Amino acid sequence: MPEATTDIAATKPTDGAVNLTDTIVLKRDNAFCVSLADGRLPLETGPHPLGLYLDDCRFLSGHDLLVGGARPRLLIASADLGSESVHELTNPGLRLPGGRRLPLQALQIRFERVLAEPTCLSERLHVHHYGREPLELDVTLELAADFQGMLALRGMVALDPPPVAVEPRDDGVRFVARGRDGVRRATVVSADPAPTEIRGGVLRFALRFEPATSRDVVLTYELLEGDGEPAPRAPFARAEREDDAGATRVTSDDVLFDRIVRRSLLDMRMLRSTLDGDCFYAAGVPWFATLFGRDSVIAALEMLPFDRDVAEATLRVLAARLGTRDDPPREEEPGKVLHELRRGEVASLDLTPLARYYGSVDATPLFLCLLAEHARWCGDLALLGELAPAVDAALGWIDEHGDHDGDGLLDYRASSPLGLRNQGWKDSEDGIVDEHGVPLEPPIALVEPQAYVVRAKRELADLFDRAGDATRAARLRQEADALAARLERFWLGQRGFYSMALDRDGRPSGALASNQGHLLWARAVSRERAAAVRDAMMSPAMFSGWGIRTLASGEAAYNPVAYHLGTVWPHDTAMVAAGLRRYGFDADFLTCFEALIEAASHADDYRLPELFAGFSRAQFETPVPYPVACHPQAWAAAAVPYLLTSALGLEADALEGRLRVRRPSLPPWLSRVRVERLRVGSSRVDLAFERAGEGQVALTDARIDGDLEVVLAISA
Repeated sequence: MPEATTDIAATKPTDGAVNLTDTIVLKRDNAFCVSLADGRLPLETGPHPLGLYLDDCRFLSGHDLLVGGARPRLLIASADLGSESVHELTNPGLRLPGGRRLPLQALQIRFERVLAEPTCLSERLHVHHYGREPLELDVTLELAADFQGMLALRGMVALDPPPVAVEPRDDGVRFVARGRDGVRRATVVSADPAPTEIRGGVLRFALRFEPATSRDVVLTYELLEGDGEPAPRAPFARAEREDDAGATRVTSDDVLFDRIVRRSLLDMRMLRSTLDGDCFYAAGVPWFATLFGRDSVIAALEMLPFDRDVAEATLRVLAARLGTRDDPPREEEPGKVLHELRRGEVASLDLTPLARYYGSVDATPLFLCLLAEHARWCGDLALLGELAPAVDAALGWIDEHGDHDGDGLLDYRASSPLGLRNQGWKDSEDGIVDEHGVPLEPPIALVEPQAYVVRAKRELADLFDRAGDATRAARLRQEADALAARLERFWLGQRGFYSMALDRDGRPSGALASNQGHLLWARAVSRERAAAVRDAMMSPAMFSGWGIRTLASGEAAYNPVAYHLGTVWPHDTAMVAAGLRRYGFDADFLTCFEALIEAASHADDYRLPELFAGFSRAQFETPVPYPVACHPQAWAAAAVPYLLTSALGLEADALEGRLRVRRPSLPPWLSRVRVERLRVGSSRVDLAFERAGEGQVALTDARIDGDLEVVLAISA
């Protein structure tokens, strides 16, 4: 492998040139487009992540529209479905040739953009002239392409952009470059009608309008890898609507709640990507629009009741890429689940370990948790049998490679100067600190991966019992119980909660953080300890009113806008909340659930971002955005559907032909919820829930198509 050119340890997106909360995102399969709300990809600013991408490479970096020599003014923009956007614009006051003036808002300028398929973006510019006199108007579109990879744009790889040739065509322009990997990449822009003038990357259209008339300009952007030419296409092809006829559907008596759930499910559909024919949830746009082991697994877990097929495919994708050897720069070890996979020029040239990187301590046990949970919803052990070698290898990694200091705990230490310093989900350089705010020294044993292993082994034991391997099942339960006992090493008796991590000397961090909340998700601790964790998580220092902070507000390292040191991550809150529900802390669960719903209600398009600032609700009436947070982001988008599943108490045991409904619970302002076409094993079921009195929610109807028993359960 060629020597990597930069240190990859800094994983936080830090580019401040663009506030991502103000952008419009389109995505389809492995392509995505991120623009400003008016549709622009800025040409005049410094480096930014906006653009049209395919497989981690930016095929269009600049797009600036001028009408009559001036930039149109934005009225409103929308990208509801995720693959199409509408940008409604109008004109400022314009000076026209001959001394005439065009008044403010004399033009309707509608800009539509459609990502019809992963290699083709279509645009339609519709201009309507409301005036009573004929009008001649120049419309100019300035375009640019740099063919840079995302890791190069983030400064994580020193790779200069390739020389780009700009070739005029009869109906547009072609941007073409040959990368250092020898691959020819091109963006072919075609316009209908053809431009009046083509000058470099600038297309000029001289349009004439009669009074109260309209003109359209349609553009097509073909993204090509290799030496082929674009295939003929119909202009402005609409994206095919996905068939939702068989999808799980949620409706309620609250319009706002329905909009939030709908947005979440649309975003998850939007984030589906493919690799070698199998699909997975890309982690987030724009920084992480690729396969991430931990993120893709957690998102698939959250979405299992709504789309178990993605979970199955994700397991296959990751099983096919399990570590097979010791490769220190990549942190690869036999049986270890991938952390991150990149494609494109950076990957082809092998310029950085991040192109295929395994630096994750928790992705492997989470992979096993997903496999077990999938079996409960799917109702057979076929996938367990198919992936048996991967299961054996993953368990082998946990037992033989994941403990670097021999103390019986999973830990991590970068095996190369280029590796990530922190390798749990809080993987920023300063994400794991002690009570003095000082980063812990590796090898570091985080508390939550231990709990993931406990859950994985216990749930796999149940599957092995069903498969007739009682000996292995018993051994896994024994190992899980022993590890659960070792969690006491993290217990801080004087503070009454669990440490987030042990440092290289086995000393626990005394800082109060959200990591321990995941012990409840894994059901890895006693009820007494769970109550203490609940008290810590729901304390004013941890609970902001919008969710659970990553680090308590009173800690030395606390910063409400630091990536992992005080911000609120929806997925983190959701996992802690689901754990609270598992232990019967239903009121606290509902507090967290309502907080995230209300946070989503304040977000643009009701979309929960990757994270937001940790300022308290008493300080600000809306969540404070984190400027460079991904949106959509998979495990954040799936948080509300996941919590709804928890609220309704839906627990599948399809291996026994059973669906348990355990203590259904809803926020007080929500009186009716209906879940239709829920897949459990080979059956489908429609469920109706209604409020039945103070604090009570009843299952009022269950319509079953197939051989399924629906059972009401009361206990925690």
